[in-house]
Amino acid sequence: MIKSRKVWVGLGAAVLAGTGVGAPAEAQPLARGIEQAAPGEASAARHLVLRVTESHAGHAPAGDGEGEGGGAQLAPDLRLTRDLALISGHLTVGNELVEAGRWSEAMVHFLHPAEELYGGIAGDLKSFGIPPFAAALKVLAQTVKAQKQEAYEGALKTVRERLATADAAVKAKTADWPGLTLDAVLEVLNTAGEEYEAAIEDGKFKLVVEYQDSRGFILQAEQMLAAVAPDLEKKNAGAYAALQRELGELKKAWPHAVAPDKPVLDVSEVLGLIAKAEIEIGKLM
Repeated sequence: MIKSRKVWVGLGAAVLAGTGVGAPAEAQPLARGIEQAAPGEASAARHLVLRVTESHAGHAPAGDGEGEGGGAQLAPDLRLTRDLALISGHLTVGNELVEAGRWSEAMVHFLHPAEELYGGIAGDLKSFGIPPFAAALKVLAQTVKAQKQEAYEGALKTVRERLATADAAVKAKTADWPGLTLDAVLEVLNTAGEEYEAAIEDGKFKLVVEYQDSRGFILQAEQMLAAVAPDLEKKNAGAYAALQRELGELKKAWPHAVAPDKPVLDVSEVLGLIAKAEIEIGKLM
């Protein structure tokens, strides 16, 4: 579990692109950053700030120390969509490791959903009328521990079906699914940045699990955007294309599920690219 930066801090870094995106994201008044941004970027940032504010409406102000599964201040639909995405991200990178024959290394990624995330969404699942799937997660982890390929494939299929059912239930009760997806992608990207930052010490990957977590989250964010691509392209084709370019550059930090000997991109570069992606997301809201 790691500490979370507030979304508006990342936005502050993004709108200050003219003075160097990727500079350390220190808490600054966002309005100041907006004033210094180019007109188009400033408008997008204001829209995004309003969107984030609305998604936090009715909840206590955000605090530090949240990390995966945190964010009690988020609206229930956003919190649930984000956490379902984080679970999927864990499964994605875990599956990559299984396919590479690295069962023991993959194990932690099949434990994290139950240990770090499921407890936080159990109440929301009930509120949205979504069947619980804690038992399915446990069975999946057991098949990984036993390294039983056929049983693993069946268990993974079951969990993915449960996740799809959960997403569909949230979508059915959401007036603006593409907008909610963008909000959730923002949360997932920022979590990926936090995990990547936590993985590196003295210019090397010291916590490989965090590197792998962040890779899974980036891949999941990409899949989420692809699922609503027609809506986003219709709204602002240029911004969507720019967002895809930023994600393409961002993904270079994670060439494989197995961490490279040294980072391809340093932390400031990764956070800078996430900040640029936030700007483009703002234009799509």
